[in-house]
Amino acid sequence: MSQFTTEDMSRLVAAGTRDQLKTIIEVVAGIGLVHINDYSADEEGLSMGIPVDEAEDISRQLTRMRGCASQVESGDQRILLPAPEVRRNLSESLAGEIDGIIEIFDEIDGLKAESSQNAEELAVLKLLAPLSLELELMGGYRTVASFIGTVASLSKARVGLAALGDSALHLTSEVGKKGVVAVFCRIEKSSEIQSMLGEHDFQTIAVPEGEGLPSERIEQLTAREAEIASRLEELQSDVESWTDSNGGMLFGGMELLERDLELATAPIRVATSEHAFMLDGWVRSEIAADVEAALGPVCTHVSIEEYVAPAHSNHLHLDDDRSEMPPIEFSPRTYSKPFEMLTDVMGRPAYGRIDPTFFMFITYPLFFGLILGDMAYGLAVMGMAAFVWKRFPLDEMMKNVGGLLFIIGLSTVIFGYIYGEFAGFEFLPHGGCDIAGIIGVAQCEAAHGHYHWESAHSPWWIAWMTNLYPSSGELYAVWEGPLNIVLAYPFHRVASNLENLILITIYMGVLHVLFGLVLGFRDIYKAHGFVDALFEKGSWMTVVIGGFIFAYGFLVESASDILLPGAAITGVGVVMVMVLLAHFEKMGVIGIPLGILESLGMLPKVVSYVRLFAVGVVGVKIAATGNEMIYPSVAHTLSNLGEAGAMDLVLLPVLFVFWLVVQLFALVLGVFSPNIHTVRLHFVEWMMQFYEGSGMPFQAFGFKPRRVEVE
Repeated sequence: MSQFTTEDMSRLVAAGTRDQLKTIIEVVAGIGLVHINDYSADEEGLSMGIPVDEAEDISRQLTRMRGCASQVESGDQRILLPAPEVRRNLSESLAGEIDGIIEIFDEIDGLKAESSQNAEELAVLKLLAPLSLELELMGGYRTVASFIGTVASLSKARVGLAALGDSALHLTSEVGKKGVVAVFCRIEKSSEIQSMLGEHDFQTIAVPEGEGLPSERIEQLTAREAEIASRLEELQSDVESWTDSNGGMLFGGMELLERDLELATAPIRVATSEHAFMLDGWVRSEIAADVEAALGPVCTHVSIEEYVAPAHSNHLHLDDDRSEMPPIEFSPRTYSKPFEMLTDVMGRPAYGRIDPTFFMFITYPLFFGLILGDMAYGLAVMGMAAFVWKRFPLDEMMKNVGGLLFIIGLSTVIFGYIYGEFAGFEFLPHGGCDIAGIIGVAQCEAAHGHYHWESAHSPWWIAWMTNLYPSSGELYAVWEGPLNIVLAYPFHRVASNLENLILITIYMGVLHVLFGLVLGFRDIYKAHGFVDALFEKGSWMTVVIGGFIFAYGFLVESASDILLPGAAITGVGVVMVMVLLAHFEKMGVIGIPLGILESLGMLPKVVSYVRLFAVGVVGVKIAATGNEMIYPSVAHTLSNLGEAGAMDLVLLPVLFVFWLVVQLFALVLGVFSPNIHTVRLHFVEWMMQFYEGSGMPFQAFGFKPRRVEVE
């Protein structure tokens, strides 16, 4: 299949006797090519199947292992474990090892709970200790009421306590900023004492049970805390040793049990009767014969029929029952595979529609590199890709993340080479002709002028890179194309070629949006016919083309003769949009004025692409400002260490670190900001012109190895 569309799908129906169900499920899982449609409706004589008898035991064992795994670091794993070895450990030694580590975890939890209780008790005892009163004397009386707690202001509380005279006995102390009081009185005086203490924001302290002075109890608890800390350290060491020895097998065993559980519960996805079953699903049409050959020997009936989308010719939107639509499987691809992640963010394309993945493989790195365009930052992004690949060698998703980073990093390096930028430094020499209006070296010499070169202000460890260019960078080639397009090599985007870059980004916006509309025209034409496609997408294409011609004729004096044709084409497009909204979209009369407003909305979509120049220039200016403000001082001090004063030597590492921080900030901004804007241009400005992300992902029943080889 072409990478421009998704895979063609065929409907699979397999049936047989109940005793064949377990075998066919194992075969389907083994080939990993069938997307099973879950059976959810109870029809006469049919119902969902039931899990096999082993499912409950597997689930119980898996739950136990997951509880253990939640407290164990998974660790790095570079190669897949052999399934027979993991299976053997599951049935022999691993169960005992799990029992042992669970006992350790239980002891750790108990010690932590005890430590938490001790900490709470110590906090209370430290408040009570200055009172020098035994714990057993602080309460438990039958005829005496005791009030022990804290007050907001101890000095004010003491005045109130002194006024009680002989009717109460009180002790006070101050711990930190808290005032602690202990008041004892006869029961009949308790209401009066409680009322007085309430005036001073009295908060009761729950006195711990025990005997002796609080200071003695504090010593006991402190000693116990030391014992707990020592024991926890020993247990943590045991956990680490256990993880090193059994962690891989634990997570590998979980993966095998998850596969077993999926096989054991798979019958609930199949329609069954008292004596038979029926499995409903989808397969890729390309391998339908292989699937039929695999299932034929293990079931009674196999039927595979290629799906043919129903023809539509008189309406714009699909009305099919989505549950009956095929799932969407991407075509096999290599270099563009990482960009499937971006497509999945918007949802799989509807069946038969364009798959934008390959196009994003071209334009996404182009836009990202155009924005960031710095060799140092591009190499840093490629370094991130290498780190991701090395850190997650078995994770399919992280492999794709690494692939995406590598491709956009490579694009950034290429544009950095074209721009002549490294870490915010423009290291290529700049020049100019002594004849006004001439910018290219060849054109200047052809006009008998002289082209002057000025060296770039960049450090030696960057300036050597001019040797990577023809004539050590003193070559400035210019190509002046149609529509006032100017391409240069090197392309000084911050200096002489800034206006050219602005114009190029606008043209890129026109072409990108127009290309999205062309893709949408293809999809609508294929599904609904030419008339629908003409008004649904052709109207907007007419507006874009006419608007571009009109704008160019208006802005360029030499092209003023195309002004009126452009206005006429635009007018035709606006009328077509009115018809689209009023007739096809069933808006009626309101669609006429709305068509004008909607047509104007196409302008900001195109102008939005100017961010390709603006965001990049802002980013490089941030790095360049840091270079201009900080790096010269660092370089000057390093080159004159013998003459540097004490203050210079102290400031040198500070300035150097600050310069690195600016570079790191520019790098982080350079990774996130271009991605955000590039994603917006694709998801909002481009894909909205044609994309319908309503497809259901194709999920073949089977197993992909994460830690353990598939059996």
